[in-house]
Amino acid sequence: MSITRRFFLKGGLIMGGAALMGLRFTGTAIAQVKALKEYMQDRIDSVYKADASFKTRGSQQNTQVQAMYKNYLDGAPGGNRSHQFLHMHFTDRSHHLKALQNSGQYAPNPRMEEFEGNTYPYEA
Repeated sequence: MSITRRFFLKGGLIMGGAALMGLRFTGTAIAQVKALKEYMQDRIDSVYKADASFKTRGSQQNTQVQAMYKNYLDGAPGGNRSHQFLHMHFTDRSHHLKALQNSGQYAPNPRMEEFEGNTYPYEA
């Protein structure tokens, strides 16, 4: 295959134009990222500024929280009643699902096998 001068010039101009457009779009993308970063930094600064202006900064200093513990939750953090209402407990109930599957009342997703064993990227 022979390359003519005209073909070479066309190819060079097309490649040069593509490179310039790529640089232009890259510059625009970088500017957008910089603007987003500045916006997020302004948000962070405003949150810290608002937090610094609060009289009560810790939950243990909040009069409403102190009143809740005094009047309703055994007087102090760590009591039985506060533990009962403010902490979560996990109960494994998967045996109910297995019983339904064994009796035929529950059918899992028909595509379940193709997803078994695959983990999400953050689980690896």
